[in-house]
Amino acid sequence: MTERRLVALHLLARADDQRDKIQKVGPGEYESGNWSITPSSADRAIGAEIHLHEKQADPSWLGGRILGWCPSEVRPGCVVFRFKIDRSLQRRHRNGWGNEQAWEWMTWSEPFP
Repeated sequence: MTERRLVALHLLARADDQRDKIQKVGPGEYESGNWSITPSSADRAIGAEIHLHEKQADPSWLGGRILGWCPSEVRPGCVVFRFKIDRSLQRRHRNGWGNEQAWEWMTWSEPFP
């Protein structure tokens, strides 16, 4: 049975709009949100890269590794991701964009740890 694993989550997150939404919660750890993503999809995003983009065609202006998530306190039905910043993660992602999200999946033929 093949299994899909999320490699990276790309989000349209304009820098000036995110200024008040990105909160430092620990050494190099931040929360960014409120994203319209289901809890089951948010669970599958843990461990994947997160990339915040100004525009779909631009490289991400901030990236990191998703550590976890929690329900949004200000937008019911949305989630807030907790992530550790990694400045080396600046990527472009040109295909598969929805309104404000693009998901990068990798298919594995063997179960992964």
